[in-house]
Amino acid sequence: MRKIPLLVYPLLFIIVAGCSHMSENKAEKIIIEEYSNFNGEATIISTIEIEDEYYIEWENKEDKYRGTSKVSSDGKITVIEAEIE
Repeated sequence: MRKIPLLVYPLLFIIVAGCSHMSENKAEKIIIEEYSNFNGEATIISTIEIEDEYYIEWENKEDKYRGTSKVSSDGKITVIEAEIE
């Protein structure tokens, strides 16, 4: 009888810990922090969620830098496309 709680609690912990979900606002804040600098602040043009990942189109007008980046559910940024004028 005591074996059931010993199996259920670790399984429940693994399920809860493994289901991390990134919110759209948090993903956009990560992109703004990543691409803002002393020349200017990055702004978000569009955000699309596909399979728990966010594809965010951003622009830093003062720095003349723009692109599209992917933010995964664990907060990792992957550059999809970038352009400097």
